[in-house]
Amino acid sequence: MRSFAVPMIVDGMGTTAQSCLGMEGLPLRTGQGKLYDEAWLQRLIQDHPALLPIDMIEPALSGPVPICMEMPVPSGFVDNVMITPSGGIVVVETKLWRNPEARREVVGQILEYAKELSRWGYEDLERAVRAARREPAASLFNLVVGDGVPHEEARFIDAVTRNLRLGRMLLIVAGDGIQESAEQLTDFLQRHLGLHFTLAMVEMSLWRDPFEGRVLVQPRVLTKTVQIERAVIRLEQNGAMATASIEPARAPTTSTSSARATTLTSEAFYEALAAHDPTTPARIKALLEALEPLGIYPDIRRSMNLKWRGSSGTEFSLGAIDLEGRLGSDYVNWGADAIGRVDLAHRYQGALAALLPGTSVRRTPKPTGWRLVGGDGRNPPIGPLLDQRDEWLVAMTEYLHGLDDAIESRA
Repeated sequence: MRSFAVPMIVDGMGTTAQSCLGMEGLPLRTGQGKLYDEAWLQRLIQDHPALLPIDMIEPALSGPVPICMEMPVPSGFVDNVMITPSGGIVVVETKLWRNPEARREVVGQILEYAKELSRWGYEDLERAVRAARREPAASLFNLVVGDGVPHEEARFIDAVTRNLRLGRMLLIVAGDGIQESAEQLTDFLQRHLGLHFTLAMVEMSLWRDPFEGRVLVQPRVLTKTVQIERAVIRLEQNGAMATASIEPARAPTTSTSSARATTLTSEAFYEALAAHDPTTPARIKALLEALEPLGIYPDIRRSMNLKWRGSSGTEFSLGAIDLEGRLGSDYVNWGADAIGRVDLAHRYQGALAALLPGTSVRRTPKPTGWRLVGGDGRNPPIGPLLDQRDEWLVAMTEYLHGLDDAIESRA
């Protein structure tokens, strides 16, 4: 069942001559002389990578730079290769879904590409990119980052090398009419247990504007895999979810409360934290387990924002942990201010400041700008607060109770 209906165009909106007309669906086709085919889609993605909803799939890999098309690997040619300035790898395969066999083949194909790439080093990847671009002297670093920041090259090479070795990459299958059951995908995933990839299937539907003839490209994520610690794979498909074990028969077949979802984004986040203090990731994961009964969950993008959703549907932040392991508290004010009780956020921040020696609340003229600052004027490090986790949980609980009462009063 499709989740989207035909897009409608409103002409003359707000006038007496207002009309509404459905857009015409344009199928992708194969064969000579076809305007919208795999080659066209491949070039479109290469020229306009923003068409891919990567931010919805793996925020850490947003904004990748298209590097080449038809990159040679031992088993074939990768349609599109993209790399982020931080060394993240995105592999795209475009496919028209003529039959179930074609669907299975392309999923197996892109996973095989990932397996082969995981055996490469940085020099191997750069050599293949040069071959695809037909530029023998091309520098992978310069293609992605530019030639004006040479001091970042060693870090970039290390990141790409590490991601290749781990098989850590985003794999996207893009095409029209994609349909694949969770059971079929699980069979493929079982064969590639050593890789840390995320696999997403993105449908690119085309619609023609009946008034001006322009073509609308409507991307949507149909399926993506989410890695679960303790070797359980969860597949999210059209808003539904199926869970399947990828360990031997003795392993559990469904995820448990102790099995925590991981993504390339969360892996990169914890890796950056560990570079500053190797003990921090484990301590934050322990904190997250303690927060589950309170309904507090992590939203990981460029930082980890600890969030709680009230009965009204409003989201509230209880602080954001950045890549250096520091706590930003200005986000706390926004949700509380939305219900007219920014004073509750101020009280919560005051409770945190009392737990952190040398930390104070910087009171700005604008109430939503209040935040915690350490003795150096920066956001305070999270470590001392993790040392007093129980006291922090008490402060959080009191804050949530205040928010609950405020929401009920507004209702």
